[in-house]
Amino acid sequence: MKKAALIDPRTPDDVKKNLAGLELEICPVPLTDRVSEPISGHPDIQIFIHNNKAFTHPHISGEFIKSIERFCEIKVCSAELNTKYPHDISYNIACTGNYAIHKTECAAPEIKKYFSDNNIDLINTRQGYSKCSTLIVDNRNIITSDNSIHKSAESNGLNSLLIAQGFIDLPGYNYGFIGGASGLLDKTILLSGRLDHHPDIDRITEFIKSKGRDILYLSENRAVDIGSILIV
Repeated sequence: MKKAALIDPRTPDDVKKNLAGLELEICPVPLTDRVSEPISGHPDIQIFIHNNKAFTHPHISGEFIKSIERFCEIKVCSAELNTKYPHDISYNIACTGNYAIHKTECAAPEIKKYFSDNNIDLINTRQGYSKCSTLIVDNRNIITSDNSIHKSAESNGLNSLLIAQGFIDLPGYNYGFIGGASGLLDKTILLSGRLDHHPDIDRITEFIKSKGRDILYLSENRAVDIGSILIV
């Protein structure tokens, strides 16, 4: 069955082209005025995905839901988004499979119930933008530039590579985050651009490859935080 890539509609054209070349259907997430403009189309702000289940905020368009319903099961949740933190992080959850990392009191209630019903451990962290901040390598390995996520993950038995903050673009902010510049397709880590300029590029590459994952750069330009590439 064909898969879809949920992306920010402002994603660079070369990234879109290369995603389409992977035989993925491109599904742009509608811009919302309920969060800050730079992240208004970020999939990981509006949607949480796990095991082909998509949890969305209640104001996402019906047209968008119809565009993805053949790829995944959809649950429209009660938690509304707004520009005031932490009311923009209810869906920005990093989930490795059996572990979910988030500022736990801020997760949408329906997602917390789903975690409880499916024996997924919810790891609390001070960082509310946990999906933006976390590259998921596999069920037990992550990469992050956030020290609170790194410490919380390791204290719960996950392997975490802590890298330098910055060196990833995000128009409207000083810098973006590695989770927001990435996606996972089968055993391939998708990156929105190059990380050659990153001081930890060798450590990042070695860590990913040591876990049996490949890396695919979707652009020859610098990596940009596009709110994650969510595959369903």
